[in-house]
Amino acid sequence: MEHLQAELKGNVLTSDHDSGEAYTTALRRNSDLSTLPAKFIVQPTVYEDIPLVIAYATSHTPPLEIAVKGGGAHSSTWASSDGGIVIDLSKLNKVTLADDQKSISVQGGALWGDVYEVTSKAQVDVVGSPLWFVGVGGFTLGGGYGPLSGEYGLAADNMLSATVVLANGQIVKTSNTEEPDLFWAIRGGGGQFGIVVEFVFKTHPYAGPFASGIIAYPGTEFTNVLNIIREWKTTQTPAERLTVTFSRPAPHSKPSIALLPGALHDTDGARSKTVFAPFRNGNGSVKPVFEKIVTVPDMLTVSHGADASFAHAPRRLAIRGTFFSDFFPELLTAVWEKWVAFTESSEDVRSSGVLWDLTSPEKLVQVSPTEMALRVREPHYWMAVQGRSTTDASVPAAKEFTESTARLVREKNAELSGRDLGWFVNMCQGDENPEDVFGENLPRLRKIKAKYDPKNIWSKGLAIEPLFE
Repeated sequence: MEHLQAELKGNVLTSDHDSGEAYTTALRRNSDLSTLPAKFIVQPTVYEDIPLVIAYATSHTPPLEIAVKGGGAHSSTWASSDGGIVIDLSKLNKVTLADDQKSISVQGGALWGDVYEVTSKAQVDVVGSPLWFVGVGGFTLGGGYGPLSGEYGLAADNMLSATVVLANGQIVKTSNTEEPDLFWAIRGGGGQFGIVVEFVFKTHPYAGPFASGIIAYPGTEFTNVLNIIREWKTTQTPAERLTVTFSRPAPHSKPSIALLPGALHDTDGARSKTVFAPFRNGNGSVKPVFEKIVTVPDMLTVSHGADASFAHAPRRLAIRGTFFSDFFPELLTAVWEKWVAFTESSEDVRSSGVLWDLTSPEKLVQVSPTEMALRVREPHYWMAVQGRSTTDASVPAAKEFTESTARLVREKNAELSGRDLGWFVNMCQGDENPEDVFGENLPRLRKIKAKYDPKNIWSKGLAIEPLFE
């Protein structure tokens, strides 16, 4: 490792006393359950550092495991390694807006907050995460559903090109015309084909001002609120979205259903005042116990909206989720009852929650299911189960709750809609069947894997086995 360190422009951190707090800090992830003790953490500062690390890892017998860390927001251990090497991209976080402001170049270690710092100043927008601390890389490689997706589709739909470090150390550009198979695979196929060290995204005209806020109801009004949501959905436009959450807010920890409304183009608050009126007055059936919607100037502000709640949330976090076809009352009621019972069972898991995204799928369905690796292109939404634990002893129960609830959603949705939408790669934990994620696109992904990673160097995440012809 000393010889490698001498060749690198970036840093090498180890668990010895020389690295100290820097190593401990670099191990941290959004969830404490995602942390594993890496033998080495390499923080490249130039793309050319990465081939040297790959060569070093593969020179061992057996090869050292390589994990890649972008933002570290995923609740799995995909960005960590027990005894292997973590390539930590955090130093590669430069964001550059093109001179004509029609595209933006983002390095693979950037967070969406880094991107919004640039777009906010320039008064342009890009399809990205609603949360600033989410890494651009993992978010995009899994598809990328964000606040602008109603109008502009997924982050993957807006990717123009990328720069990728391959398993053999080669650094290539990929787009629809350069290495097109690779470009097809990284848009929804996850991090199984190389390390994306740079993305180029299409930008869009300023979409603000943005409405952001919360509308909260007691759990006793669950059925009435669900009816309002279903009615509202019939008039929703691509410029409005809702995040529906099941939570037990302090200090009483009673079950509640909270809506997090968002709207684009909310000039003077006029749009949000009109489109969210049914939730504010309850359509005559129920009124919220708390309601606040404000207009903010940019996505940077929107992305920091949940900072206070995350600051106090238990850090033992497990997440799973999936797609669903519609807000079927039978589906949401089944999950509500399961969640209420689970969070009532122990104070240690009372912070666990469920999130449902209600973004218009109008733009998503305009892309063919075979145009890129992400195959779910019929009308759909996504949801996430967050199992949070305050003690180590309650972690297994929280993990089981997330797994069984996500499975319930998938199975119940298939029963009610007649369509099995499978799993959402960004909400997977790695033990899922790849056929249930990629469906008919899996054979092509396996062939591309054989072309770009025949020795399966990229083995973390939802593993895709190479298929040699």
